Amino acid sequence: MKKAILMMTFGSPEEISFEGVAEFFTNIRRGVRPQDHEIQTLYDNYIRIGGTPLQRITREEVNLVKERLGEEYGIYFANKFSRPFIPDVIKQMETDGVEECICLILEPHYSFYSVMGYEKFLESQQIRFLVIKDWYQQQSLLDFWTDEIRKILRNEVGEESFKVIFSAHSVPIFALDYGDPY
Repeated sequence: MKKAILMMTFGSPEEISFEGVAEFFTNIRRGVRPQDHEIQTLYDNYIRIGGTPLQRITREEVNLVKERLGEEYGIYFANKFSRPFIPDVIKQMETDGVEECICLILEPHYSFYSVMGYEKFLESQQIRFLVIKDWYQQQSLLDFWTDEIRKILRNEVGEESFKVIFSAHSVPIFALDYGDPY
């Protein structure tokens, strides 16, 4: 039986250009292109923050997983809103003869609004999917990040007394009406 791991992200503009940003946000809006002034604002924001490293970082993660597990599993990468798109990658997996796939959604939270958006793409007559939903709650991972943050802050701040504030972007308010756990 051919096994695979599918690593999925939200995606990001393929290129930080007006049209690259327009295409990405048109995908997010299910084919409805934002108005040019909205695209310009989004484009300006990407320029202001220096673009996004999401695609590069994810490809690096995929390559590291391939180094570790590539002999045993086929390793695939797909995005929800940019290339390579999840349905296209699943078609490739079917062509490659994959029968069983572990899916890792690279979002450090669980939300019906976000995670179910990935799961709806996981349809195949040939592949059985297993979705790992709450990897970010594993105690060993939390301990690792706690230690790493402490090390960095000690080196940068040089003292033990500091506070760290974490924030995350939100989901639409209507998601609360559906009991979204986020």
